[in-house]
Amino acid sequence: MSGSINKRSKFIITAILTLCSIAVFAQDSIAPRYRYQHELGIDVANILTFLKKNQQSYMANYKWHYRQNRAVRVGLNLELSNQQSEGVYPDVRVGHQWGYITDNWMLYGGADASVAYNAPQFLKNTLWRYGLSPVVGVQYYFNKHISLSTEISLNCYYYIPREPDSFDPAANKPFYRVKIGSVGMLMINYHFGKKKK
Repeated sequence: MSGSINKRSKFIITAILTLCSIAVFAQDSIAPRYRYQHELGIDVANILTFLKKNQQSYMANYKWHYRQNRAVRVGLNLELSNQQSEGVYPDVRVGHQWGYITDNWMLYGGADASVAYNAPQFLKNTLWRYGLSPVVGVQYYFNKHISLSTEISLNCYYYIPREPDSFDPAANKPFYRVKIGSVGMLMINYHFGKKKK
């Protein structure tokens, strides 16, 4: 009889501890919102080898949440090449976003200004690209520190090519292009720093 009481008390204690740990975990993950001021993200879709690299997606991202639903955004793409077009091709974006938060989800919109430079090491040709991109996205918080996000943008680009050795009169003529970008971007984000109330 004492054995069955001992088993029953162990079961009750285990059940209470399990329920308490579930309650604590749920409390941590139900409404994380913007609990932290800083956010670092990386585009895992560009890292996974079985997915095609998206040139309009930014590999490294940082957001500073100065309010619960507003943030300043910075993104960096840095492509290195050792082929015939050997060189370094930086692509930088700066922008702002605002959003609506509900439970673990955030819907956001914003706009980014970007600049990119393309200059192969062994050629005299250069290409500057300036852009303005309105963006719409969604973000899901797994807990206070980890979230997953994706977004789509309408990239409005203005290009300034320079080909000094070209005989084509249109080779150095600026042009513009509008296209949908960031399709297929999947960001894993880490949140840290000062808590936002």
